Amino acid sequence: MSRLLAGWDSLDPPLVRLLRINLVALTFSTAVLGTAYVLGFRHTAVLVDLAVMLLATALMLVTLPLTPRYGARAVLVGFALSAGSFAVGGTYATPNLSPLTAMLMLVPMLVAIPYVSRAWLNAFLVYAVVGSAGVAALAEARRDDALNDLWWVNAVVIASSLPAVVLVVTYLVRDAYQRLTEKTEQLAESRTLIVDVADAARRSIERDLHDGAQQRLLTMSVTIERARKELLAGRHDGAAVLLGQLAADNREIMGELRELARGIYPPLLVERGLVIALQAMARRSVVPVTLEVFDVGRQTPQVEAAAYFCILEALTNVAKHARATKVLVTLRGLPHLEFSVTDDGRGFDRRQVEPGGLLGMEARIAAAGGILEVVSLPGRGTTVQGEFAALDPQVNDR
Repeated sequence: MSRLLAGWDSLDPPLVRLLRINLVALTFSTAVLGTAYVLGFRHTAVLVDLAVMLLATALMLVTLPLTPRYGARAVLVGFALSAGSFAVGGTYATPNLSPLTAMLMLVPMLVAIPYVSRAWLNAFLVYAVVGSAGVAALAEARRDDALNDLWWVNAVVIASSLPAVVLVVTYLVRDAYQRLTEKTEQLAESRTLIVDVADAARRSIERDLHDGAQQRLLTMSVTIERARKELLAGRHDGAAVLLGQLAADNREIMGELRELARGIYPPLLVERGLVIALQAMARRSVVPVTLEVFDVGRQTPQVEAAAYFCILEALTNVAKHARATKVLVTLRGLPHLEFSVTDDGRGFDRRQVEPGGLLGMEARIAAAGGILEVVSLPGRGTTVQGEFAALDPQVNDR
C-alpha cells in the first residue's frame, strides 16, 4: 500500500498519516456498505452513501499524481472536495446526520491551517461556511418531520445562524494554532540563545584563566627556576627574595581564582541571599558603587541568580567600557523584585555594539520570568533595569 500511495511521500508526515487514515476509513466503510447491499439491504440511502463514498475515495486518489507538482495544496483541495461530496451525499441520504456532515465541511479548513497561505486559508474558510450552510439547508429540504411546514423556513434559519458558529470555531482554532506556533518559535530561539550564552560563558572563563592565572603560573615557574639557580650558586639572599615574590604571586593567584569562582556562582548568594552578595560585589567593584535596597527579602534561587548575574554583568561592562565615575544600584522587593544599574559614563548606541552580553542578560532574566530593559545614549550614561513577576509572599519568609 505504501508503494501505491508514494505520491504523498513528499508531504509533511502528520498530513500523510491523516490522509492514509482517511483513505482507510473510506475504504472500510465502502466495503461494509457494499457487502450490506449485496446481502439484500438495498435501501436507496445505502446506494447513495455507497456512491458518495466511491466518489470521495476517487477524489482522494486523484491527488496522488498531482502532489509531486503542486504539493499540499493539491491534496487539500482534493480532501475538501472529497469531504464535501461525502457531506452532501450523506445529508441527502440521511438528513438526520446533518449536524455531523455540517461539521465535516470544517475539517479541510482546519487541516489546511499549517500548510497554506492566508489567501488559501480564507478560501477554505469560505468553502467551510458556504458548505456547512448548504448542507444544513439540504437536510431541512429532505427532512420529513420538519418543525415548520415550510422546509425552506427551517433551512434559512439554520443556514443564517450556522456561519456564526463556524466563524467562532474557526477563530478559536486558528488563534490556538497561531499561539502554539509563536510559542514553538520562541522556544526554538530560546534554545539557540541558551547555547550561545553558554558558549560565550565558557569562552569568558577560558579567557580569564588564560590571561590571569595561567600567565601568573608561567611567571611563577620562571621564578622557581631562578630561585633554584640562586640556591645552587650559594646566593641565599637572592633566593629568599625570589621565594618571597613566589609567596606574593601565589596569594594573588588564589585571590583571582576566588574571584573567578564567585563569578561562576558565589557562595554568599546561596547562603545569605541577594542583598549580602551584592554588598560584597559592590565592595570589590573598580568603579565606586552605591547600593540602595528597599524591602528585599529572599527570592527563589532562580530569580536571585538571574538578578545577581545581570547586575554583575552590568557592573563589569561599566568597568570595561563606560569610563564612569560612579554607579547607582537600586533594588526593590515590593510588590515584586526590581533592580536598576545606572552609571554616569559615556553611554553607547546599542545598534553599534556586539549584542552577546546583552542577549545573555536578557535570556537569563527571561528564563526566570522577568523582563530586561537597557536605556543608553552616547554621552548620557546607561541604565539597566530588570523586573520579575510577582512572587508568592511565603517565599519572602524564608
